[in-house]
Amino acid sequence: MMKMQIANEQDRKEAQNRERRRQCELERRSRIFNARNRKIGVDLPFLERQVAEKRAERDEQHRRDLAFAAQMIKDSNLAKVLEAREQEERRRIGAEIDNYRTLYQRPQDRREFDLNDPDVLKKQLPPRASDVIGMSSAQKFEGEDLEYEERKKIMAVQKNSWLEQQVQERKAAEEERKAAEAAYMMAIKARDARASELDRMEGECRYRLGQANLRYNEALAAERKQLEQVLKEQEDADNTAEMYNNLTSDMLTENPDVAKSALGKNRAIGFMYKGMNPEEQKKFYAAQKEQMAAAKAKREADEKMEAEWQALAKSIQNEVARQDIQEQRRRREMARQLMEENQLLAMAQKEKEKYFREVVNNNTPTDLYYSQFNTTTR
Repeated sequence: MMKMQIANEQDRKEAQNRERRRQCELERRSRIFNARNRKIGVDLPFLERQVAEKRAERDEQHRRDLAFAAQMIKDSNLAKVLEAREQEERRRIGAEIDNYRTLYQRPQDRREFDLNDPDVLKKQLPPRASDVIGMSSAQKFEGEDLEYEERKKIMAVQKNSWLEQQVQERKAAEEERKAAEAAYMMAIKARDARASELDRMEGECRYRLGQANLRYNEALAAERKQLEQVLKEQEDADNTAEMYNNLTSDMLTENPDVAKSALGKNRAIGFMYKGMNPEEQKKFYAAQKEQMAAAKAKREADEKMEAEWQALAKSIQNEVARQDIQEQRRRREMARQLMEENQLLAMAQKEKEKYFREVVNNNTPTDLYYSQFNTTTR
């Protein structure tokens, strides 16, 4: 008898953990075995710039959609108003047409009403009502027509009356149509006149508002000009007072006493100092000559030292050049020796490779051998 083992909670958790590790391993393998992402990586600034551009484009498209929707709503409202006006005008014209038909185009006034009259049999008279006949006598014979002439006259008169009635009806209909068109044109003109009046009133309101703004700006300009004039007069007065104070000050009068400093008799105030006296100039020129002599001696000493340094640098350069030639010769000799050693090593390596190829590695691995490598990420 076969025993079935029931999975408990621990077994289910272990199975979930194994499945989670397997999924993590698959995701890690897809990341690591992707050569492009592993070597190059993801250009994050470029992706962020693309996201920003897409977001800006989406915001711009949303703004355009909102503007287009607002314009569509405005146009729809205007179309509704115009459609309501048109429907009202059509309803009024239809009501006037129905009223005209009720008053002037009744069914009993039509010329073919006698063909559709439900009481036609009640209104007819016997064919021989004018003759004196008995009750059992025949009323009508085939082919006789006693009232042909009279009926012909009546038909001619009726035809003329019908023609005249048709002419009158056409004239009345034409006049009614012209009256309706005139009323419609008057309504349109009244609407256009009202729109023109509203436009004129709006223009007049804008003109008055512009005039008020102009007067306000002129008042502001006049006030600003007056303030500038006052400030200019005050500035001119201040400049005049400043020029007078400068002309009468000790600076322009060149009073030498004002340059003396309270810190010592040999010290002077810089911004009040007006120059040296002849004795000070004499001392200054003597000190300047001494400085020039000292500078000349220093310059000659520097030139002498520079010449010595140049001679020393030249001798050092010659010595370095000689050592470089010797170093190059030594390197060429070492390179020759290294080349000979490399040739010997190459010959030994070839012999070793030949030995491994012919003796050691004489079996070639199959694809099954290589397939066991690089299968996991651990």
